[in-house]
Amino acid sequence: MIKNYLKIAWRSLLKSKLFTALNLLGLALGLTVSLLLMLYVKDEVSFDKYHSKAKDIYRVGVTATFGGKSQKWANAPNVVGPAMKNEVSEVVQQTRLLLNDYGQTAFVNAGEKKFAEKKLYWVDGTIFEIFDIKLVQGNPKVALQDPNKVVLSQTTARKYFGTENPIGKVLKVGSKYSLEVTGVYEDLPHNFTLDADLMGSFNSVDWASKNLVWSNSSFETYLLLTPNANQQKVEKQMAGILEKNVPNKEDRWFSLWLQPLADVHLNSGDISNANTTRVGDAKQVKILLILALVVLVIACINYMNLATARSQKRFKEVGINKTIGATNRQLIGRFYTETTLTVFLALLLGLSFLILALPVFNQLADKNLSVTDIFTPEVGLSLLAVFAFVTFVSGSYPAFYLSSFAPKNLLLTSINKKTGAGFFRQSLVVVQFSASIILIICTLIFFQQLKFIQNKKLGYNPEQVLAVMTSGAENKEQIDALINNYKSLSNVIETSRVQAYLGSGGSGRSMSKADNPKESFFVKTNRVTGDFAKVLDLKFLAGKTLPLIKAEKDTTVQMVVNETTVKLLGYKTPQEAIGKVSNDLFWNRKAEIVGVVKDFHYESFHQPIASYVFHNNDTESRPYLLVKINTSNLEQTMKQLEATFKKSVPSSAFEYVFLDQFLATLYRAETQTANVVMLFSVLAILIACLGLLGLAAYTAEQRTKEIGIRKVLGASVAGITALITKDFLKLILIAIVVASPIAYYFMEQWLKDFAYQVPIQWWVFVITGFVAVFIALLTVSSQAIKAALTNPVKSLKTD
Repeated sequence: MIKNYLKIAWRSLLKSKLFTALNLLGLALGLTVSLLLMLYVKDEVSFDKYHSKAKDIYRVGVTATFGGKSQKWANAPNVVGPAMKNEVSEVVQQTRLLLNDYGQTAFVNAGEKKFAEKKLYWVDGTIFEIFDIKLVQGNPKVALQDPNKVVLSQTTARKYFGTENPIGKVLKVGSKYSLEVTGVYEDLPHNFTLDADLMGSFNSVDWASKNLVWSNSSFETYLLLTPNANQQKVEKQMAGILEKNVPNKEDRWFSLWLQPLADVHLNSGDISNANTTRVGDAKQVKILLILALVVLVIACINYMNLATARSQKRFKEVGINKTIGATNRQLIGRFYTETTLTVFLALLLGLSFLILALPVFNQLADKNLSVTDIFTPEVGLSLLAVFAFVTFVSGSYPAFYLSSFAPKNLLLTSINKKTGAGFFRQSLVVVQFSASIILIICTLIFFQQLKFIQNKKLGYNPEQVLAVMTSGAENKEQIDALINNYKSLSNVIETSRVQAYLGSGGSGRSMSKADNPKESFFVKTNRVTGDFAKVLDLKFLAGKTLPLIKAEKDTTVQMVVNETTVKLLGYKTPQEAIGKVSNDLFWNRKAEIVGVVKDFHYESFHQPIASYVFHNNDTESRPYLLVKINTSNLEQTMKQLEATFKKSVPSSAFEYVFLDQFLATLYRAETQTANVVMLFSVLAILIACLGLLGLAAYTAEQRTKEIGIRKVLGASVAGITALITKDFLKLILIAIVVASPIAYYFMEQWLKDFAYQVPIQWWVFVITGFVAVFIALLTVSSQAIKAALTNPVKSLKTD
């Protein structure tokens, strides 16, 4: 019986080549889009779950509170890990991670070779007991036990030493460390939150490992708990230990909590100070998952629409089958066989499209998915589920609807647009185009927000400014020589030494309010030289910049603060703040405000502008040299800068970043999502149009005689075209009305993640409506005009 069903299904597909082609193409595109997005989502949710002890690993988080406002941090004080292991019975092991110099580039010398590394971590040797990191050379129990040891990834080991055995080799890191290579580990998987290329022993860093304090929250800390340990119970014990060690409430400015390892990648959007670059976003994943489902549903609706329209030509055939004894069950089986065959062919075509589209998608989504990811048990099960879902949904209405009619009705009539089938098809068109219109509106608002971010004034000028790393210099004399040599270049406008360039970091401190010293607020500080304001084009509202040269006996710290700091301190005007002093920002060392600059955006637009202070206290290093250049001949200028750097700092590699390019990376996730949604919105509309094309062709065919009679009676081509298209345009207008409020709601929720956002404009909906109407009109009118131009003699001869 199944063999007969397959034969009938195959003949039916060949008999209606246009409908079959439209169905196959629509379903294949829908499946391709859905599978691509599902692969993306699968990759995102797989992060950190491959570790054998993943369920028992937690990251220690800190909630820091200043002036009644709280922030979540991924870093904890260096004492937290050891204290919890010693005092909490459920804690089996702990490990701490410190990114080299708070994320600054490490300059590594391997013999005569020089390298700039951004992913050097200082870690406790216990990391191998917690995470599944496989050493291919070396002993994990002792590799990082002693100071001045380092383990390398396989790729890094090959880069440094080629085919030589790296064990026992010595690496020089900056001017501080000489590290012996004691191990080589397999390259960390792309779905591991830790992205280290080198891992040095934590106890190599004296200030971090020997002086254990509760005040400096700079260390990413992971705990391994006993199986089935109660997270809330452990957190309660942690709170008790914190209270015992920091009894003074005023000094206890933070609380501790645990984050399961499985949540770290996707659920850390509201957590700052994380070390890794591999940060996901649960909301972005949710958006893409919904998009995959929407596109799949649009493809299914396509099939249902075309199948119900085409099946009306087979009423008599079905009626005869029922008359000679075919049961409803047999007819349902027959229709579902045809659907299964169509979906199977579409799936094969879709997989072909998927393999071809994978490189483009990887570039668009910044992923590294491969064809082998498709042929895994998880994806196989997903394909089976998608196949079953599409087959069941797509084939349900034609199969159950047609098989339910009595034989006499099937033999005597066909279903017109006013019957249940006609109304159902119209409803499906509305749903299909509503989904497409929602995607268009969302895409437009995505790009509006991104354009708003790109064009909004930052309060400073990042263009033509690059940050050159100088931490590889052996002494201050080399840095001074570099600055003097750079200033002698004709294309260098200005330079300034800084602790951090805007957006990349700085130090976190608390500052007491002038009108209420018991209240404090969080402030970001940045040690700089006095020429920073010229380099960044900051606008002064009051006072002046920091002194270019500070007297040795001058113990007062000078500060330039932003407007927000002035307001938080309690001063009414910038002028009032000049000359005022803070005694607690730098541990009882007097700090005087000498200048106030206009507020500027030093973080992404997700965050509101907060307090920021430039200062000249010697508490931090200044590893960056900001260089403002003339970019009229950029290539030549960069060659001069590199040659001058190598001459001045021969022991270090030339490493730099342009500030404007760095700022663009802050919105990489949003840009990727917008690009992906835009591409798949276009494909969703294409799929919807394929269905509309098929329905228009069916409608024109169904009304062939009517069109012929109207032409004989004098109807024009334009009149007949309008007759056929008006019903479809009504459906599109209904879809616009349905889609607009839904899209508005979704975009309003998405924009809430930005502290500074574009207003949702009415014209977005009008333009989208016109685009939808235009596309639908273009699609339908092509078939309508074709029908209107047909010779009425041929039309009237049609059976």
